[in-house]
Amino acid sequence: MRVKVRAFGELIPILGGELTVELDEGANISDLILKISTEKNGFYEKIKHLSSQQGVTDFGLVILLNGLNINLLEGTKTKLRDGDTIVILPPVAGGISKKLFCHL
Repeated sequence: MRVKVRAFGELIPILGGELTVELDEGANISDLILKISTEKNGFYEKIKHLSSQQGVTDFGLVILLNGLNINLLEGTKTKLRDGDTIVILPPVAGGISKKLFCHL
């Protein structure tokens, strides 16, 4: 299946503005993040590190699936379907430090 991923803010230099990701049927948000990581030079590790620095869980990102925050669904275990659109936003509270990303 294919899903569209759109990044905003300070995530654009890492992901680009928009990408299409191929996933196996039954994949979830965690699978998507891991797949992006293999394609985008350690994205998962960068986000995991950033999250630990900020003391937040679930990658410290705001992730929307078809406009709905995944925290209102099943979090990172939320299943994806062909044609879904995922929006990934930097954390709202505190934001992402440009200095931190430069050193990752």
